[in-house]
Amino acid sequence: MVKAAALLLAEIERLDRVGLISHWPVKRDEYGMFQHPDLPDFDEGDGEKCKAWVAQQGLQLVMVSLETDAPEEIADRYFQSDMPHCGYWEPGKPEGDGWFCLAIHDTDDGPVCWWARREVQP
Repeated sequence: MVKAAALLLAEIERLDRVGLISHWPVKRDEYGMFQHPDLPDFDEGDGEKCKAWVAQQGLQLVMVSLETDAPEEIADRYFQSDMPHCGYWEPGKPEGDGWFCLAIHDTDDGPVCWWARREVQP
């Protein structure tokens, strides 16, 4: 029992040092984009660095794209615009509890939303 309590305390202290990302109110810019203020800036080619950060944070990620998530008229509005923005798109949240938005950003295939939540521990 003492050993279990010591291990639990050590894990709590480790998590305090890591600085886990958590829910933040989504305030989108003039183009409808958003980035969680505690999300590190990853450059193209930082895939391994990003994966390591996600693992350290203990996150499960789901990506939702405007092209497949939004009704056709919303997707058409974005892709046919001369000055595209996606502030009118409300990305669908994955099933289950605990999801929060990490980012809404543009890609070569249009806007995507990254949702995150803590992985369920066994």
